[in-house]
Amino acid sequence: MIWILSVVLVVVALIPTYITLAFYLVWFYDRRNFPQSEPATLRPGRALGAMLLEAASLTFLVATYPLRLVQDASPKRSRAWDRPPVILVHGYGGNSANFLWMQWRLRRWGFRNVYAVSYTPPHINARKLAAQVARHVERVLERTGAQQVDLVCHSMGGPLSRYAIKNLGLAGRVRTVITLGSPHHGTRIAALFPARGAAAQMRYRSPFVRELADGGECPGGARFHCLYSDMDNFVMPAATATLSDAADNLCLPYLGHCALLYSPRVARAVAERLRID
Repeated sequence: MIWILSVVLVVVALIPTYITLAFYLVWFYDRRNFPQSEPATLRPGRALGAMLLEAASLTFLVATYPLRLVQDASPKRSRAWDRPPVILVHGYGGNSANFLWMQWRLRRWGFRNVYAVSYTPPHINARKLAAQVARHVERVLERTGAQQVDLVCHSMGGPLSRYAIKNLGLAGRVRTVITLGSPHHGTRIAALFPARGAAAQMRYRSPFVRELADGGECPGGARFHCLYSDMDNFVMPAATATLSDAADNLCLPYLGHCALLYSPRVARAVAERLRID
């Protein structure tokens, strides 16, 4: 029994490590062959450390995936507070458990109403997924009696939230949107996924992301903050994670795509922006 458990644990660790390595090979190829500007010089030691941290982050993300069963739409009861509730919106293929650490950290820092939500399945049309996000927002507004919410979005959660604000009645109902490694203009690595549903819509400069930018990249009067990394191995090129109309576009170097969810630097930056009146 013990050896079976050991084999399972090794497999759970090796698969995310393999995926991390494979995606960083693609990232390195993209960086060398499609430079949009003079790339920043990376220190080999710190770059290797970032890759190991990303592998560990992806392993933790996979291991905690089943905790969605207890994580969705928590907390169940709202608490009186003078700030908008915070809703955490995950990325492609993820669920609410991706924000376990971020939610815990924000609560420790005094944010009372922090909700983590899930939308499924990831392969359907992004517009349908955005409708699920909009329904979650409406549900939280009704539960708390708040007039507005703040959104913290990882990866595809950013474009979905922008679509919901622009097209699904959330204009004026969202105060702040903070995106973490969101492919606002799509990502080249999406071309490696089957050309269906949201994966196809997240391709670099796809019709969906171009349509989303029509009339302004930051819709609905919300204040946008884009946090991203120059070592994001899922979002290529790095500049696709920025918005020209955002209040700020902050690069946090030496962080992989999943590591953005578990980085103290990112958590502090998120909290600082949520506290802005």
